[in-house]
Amino acid sequence: MNDSELERYSRQLLVPGFELEGQERLGAASVLIVGCGGLGALAAQYLAAAGVGRLVLVDADRIESSNLPRQIAYTEADVGRFKAEVLAQRLHQMNGAVDVQCHPVFFDETSGADLLAAVDVVVDGTDNHAARLLIDRLTADRGLPWFMGAAVQMAGQNIAFTGSRKEGCYHCFAPQQVGSETASCGTLGILGPVVATVALRQVLDVLGALTDVAKVPWGMLRQYDFRADTTASLPLPKQAGCVVCDADLKPGLQ
Repeated sequence: MNDSELERYSRQLLVPGFELEGQERLGAASVLIVGCGGLGALAAQYLAAAGVGRLVLVDADRIESSNLPRQIAYTEADVGRFKAEVLAQRLHQMNGAVDVQCHPVFFDETSGADLLAAVDVVVDGTDNHAARLLIDRLTADRGLPWFMGAAVQMAGQNIAFTGSRKEGCYHCFAPQQVGSETASCGTLGILGPVVATVALRQVLDVLGALTDVAKVPWGMLRQYDFRADTTASLPLPKQAGCVVCDADLKPGLQ
């Protein structure tokens, strides 16, 4: 680490348990962010600022004016452009040492296999149930940890999953037949700071996982009700016979 980097990250280096080793671990890490909206864009900015070595951004959506109150990486001049491309430019401006790769495509069976090939962890910045189920299954196949986040109206939730899924998986928590694809920010509404709070919780979990600076509450569902100012934390309901995390069934997963 050169003198410029030591100065840049000096405040992080002072944190007990992080220090130089933690910074070096971040610099060697690769993080895939699926979705560059309210969750993903903010998570990407903090991870780039912290010095994560490689960020891979994937999102096929273009910026809309209705995104701007909560997706503060973007401006009015960006409306109509691909989120992944604009966010990549912002991150380059923030920290030129970070290798940022952008893919303005949908995260699906085909693209997901390639995108997961050389990353250490995955951050969920999506806004729908089907995408999270796919992230869960593909990362379980590869033994990769991922960090789920969701926010709507004035409520949010986080879960951090290990690569082994010994604590359970997203399929245990929300099976395929549960959940409505119409229940989203676009139909129910959202306040920007709610999304930001959930995204920053994801970032803290990622930093803890990559550097051991903090204990990650793997497999704990953390729920936040910002209207009532309450929080709750519950262990995942690991389901026997789950096609994703049951060791006896995983080899036959389709």
